[in-house]
Amino acid sequence: MESGVIYIHRYNFFAKLRKFNKITLESSKFPCFFVILQSMTDTSPTFKFKSFGMTDRRCGMKIGTDGVLVGAWAECPDVLHPHILDVGAGCGVISLMMAQRYERAIITAVEVESGASEDFTLNIELSPFANDRFSLIEGSFHTVEGLYDLIVSNPPFFTNGESSPLQGRALARHASELSPLSLVHFATKHLQSGGRLAMIVPVELTDELLAQAAICRLWLRRRTDVATSARRGVTRALLEFSNVCCPIPHNETLVVNSPEYANLTKNFYLHY
Repeated sequence: MESGVIYIHRYNFFAKLRKFNKITLESSKFPCFFVILQSMTDTSPTFKFKSFGMTDRRCGMKIGTDGVLVGAWAECPDVLHPHILDVGAGCGVISLMMAQRYERAIITAVEVESGASEDFTLNIELSPFANDRFSLIEGSFHTVEGLYDLIVSNPPFFTNGESSPLQGRALARHASELSPLSLVHFATKHLQSGGRLAMIVPVELTDELLAQAAICRLWLRRRTDVATSARRGVTRALLEFSNVCCPIPHNETLVVNSPEYANLTKNFYLHY
């Protein structure tokens, strides 16, 4: 840090000063001090989609393929004003994708990590979507109340092993705060009749997850196994459950960067 420079990292300054990339305040009492609102008032996105841009500068987990996949793949029930809950919302990529796909949706997001919550709020403010369609719960998803038509999540997937040295990234990637199994139990209490739970998980977790969902009377509606290339095996599974019996679930396999993948994500990625 330069001598005589104060860097301000207070999130709540952003709403009033977001039009400025750099603000310099001089005073006769403090001629050597300048206030530069640098990182927090920089509105340039770190990631651009076709309809909106996003920043993930403070978020523990950055925007990646998993989040984009579940945001493009999850389906809402056919209701006039669907209520969607994004659990472990991070910087808001799934919430914004849902807002784009379902123009009348009301979206609630829950996020435990403070840096991610700041990014989320900033991304909503800068998005082309009406801000009053979104609400953010900063804390554990266990504090959430109410019923939802769709619960969607890209949950943490590390359950053991060493944590990341960065607390935010550790919270985002480890399942101690949020896990696919805990989402199943949560959904049984917070889905409307006919509601759906959609998530992406490592493929090795699917057998245990499907067994637990059956115990909780959640039925598999759709499953898409995801492979990173045609030569490699499946690494992820997109799963959609419903609390209404689905006797014949739809199953398919998706290869990243295939024509089917391009068709799924073409309304978001710039290069499709």
